[in-house]
Amino acid sequence: MLERRGRESVTRKWLCTHYRAGKQKPVVVEIDTVKLSYTALKTFQQCNFRYHLRYNRGLPSRPRPAAQSSRALHGALHLFHQGLQQQHVQDTALFPPAANSLDTLLAHFKGYYDNPLRPLTEEQYQEGRALLMRYWEAHRGQFPTPYLLEEKFTLHVGPFVLNGRIDRVDDTPDGFEIIDYKLAQRSIIPPDPLQLDVYQLGFHAQTGEAAKKLSFYYLRTGQTETVEADEPAAAQSRVRTLCRDINREQEFRPQEGAWCTSCDFREFCPAQSRTPRPIPAKNHATQLGFDF
Repeated sequence: MLERRGRESVTRKWLCTHYRAGKQKPVVVEIDTVKLSYTALKTFQQCNFRYHLRYNRGLPSRPRPAAQSSRALHGALHLFHQGLQQQHVQDTALFPPAANSLDTLLAHFKGYYDNPLRPLTEEQYQEGRALLMRYWEAHRGQFPTPYLLEEKFTLHVGPFVLNGRIDRVDDTPDGFEIIDYKLAQRSIIPPDPLQLDVYQLGFHAQTGEAAKKLSFYYLRTGQTETVEADEPAAAQSRVRTLCRDINREQEFRPQEGAWCTSCDFREFCPAQSRTPRPIPAKNHATQLGFDF
């Protein structure tokens, strides 16, 4: 049976077929379904042990300094493009087209800087302003009207509930294009096919449509990397196979790689420490097994 972390579980009813006395009798059975994300799937792909500690045992990861900047930048861009959506449906003769101005974009970002609950540092604020100015200048004030913004999605794959959020979708002459903002530096490694699959499935689940392209926009450099999106059926097959592997995994052994240097759980890992610390007993998982 596979361990699952209790606080990541939700209850869902499944229609199961039981055979009793030679007769087929469908019954509704309540079991725990497990919440996953693209990050969780990628973690399992890289290292089963790291996945087990983070998502089965519930060990917390360390705070990332860039996370607050990323939230503020994403939030400012969301509000900015939301204003473009609203302007598009309004009569510009009555409402001046100020939504696409640089001042508007920077004002949205300053709102996050002034937030007393999650304030940015002065360094984060100045860097963020510079990145947004570069973003605005790269488009020269000419922005497409978004089709979707900050769209949440939920997918059911066997006993798993896959959640995520798409930054933006544009309706272009070539078809729908998913836009994902990246604060990290552009990598020499091509975009992760798993992320492409998850976003394609999320978009298809919300709209019934299929995206033609997925673009990563790197805020630090102003560069865009675009790849063709696969068909939803092919993406679904790959994601389903990965979820099935998670469901069947029993040992959760470490897999060493470049990700080890940034792992939060090296002190517990037998591949990284000669005398690994015992895994904390708190947040014990519940047992879950489901054949799909």
